[in-house]
Amino acid sequence: MKRILPLLTLILTTAQANLEATYRNNLLINPDTNQPFTGNLDIINNDWGKDAVEFNKDYVDGILHGYEKVYYQLGELKSLGHFNQGKVDGMVELYYEDGSIQAQVNFDNGIRQGRAVSYYPDGSKQLEQVFNNDVLDGLHRTWYENGKVMKSIPYSKGLVHGMVTTYYESGRVFEEVTYEYGKPKLMKVYNEDGTLADIKGFLDKKVIERFKQ
Repeated sequence: MKRILPLLTLILTTAQANLEATYRNNLLINPDTNQPFTGNLDIINNDWGKDAVEFNKDYVDGILHGYEKVYYQLGELKSLGHFNQGKVDGMVELYYEDGSIQAQVNFDNGIRQGRAVSYYPDGSKQLEQVFNNDVLDGLHRTWYENGKVMKSIPYSKGLVHGMVTTYYESGRVFEEVTYEYGKPKLMKVYNEDGTLADIKGFLDKKVIERFKQ
């Protein structure tokens, strides 16, 4: 069998029987008909036990088209996504084993587009990004588990541009770095009481001046 991950066996779910599958010219082939497969496909992980499904996918004419589901070993849904002619399209969702949402990423014809968000197990935000044509473009933010912002990074067409701010877990500012299209220009570091601890200036990403407070 070609292009099958180790310890995984492809099983075609048909009305007649479960058949081993193979690929030809990047198309999934049903060996019973020797034609590109159309239907629902279970991928069994033999390490998990007999008939333990790890992936479930929809195919049309040998190409991923429809839903793809990934499962944890005990059967809980791990991720859910949709494919359009072999390319992921729409919202992809990842789940914790208890069923709560872990992450959401939007795709448009195989590329990330719009917001991507990940969550802590309690449902609070952990990370938020904005993509435009698969490139970071907008505000990237991360959070501590207590809900306070950890870091804020502005992106413009894939480059850091603007003020990058890092926070203490208390919510006070720890560091501010000014960027111009990917190049750092000025950094300020603060003590947790808010007093200034350090300043650095940059030229072509190299420190050119430093003042101790």
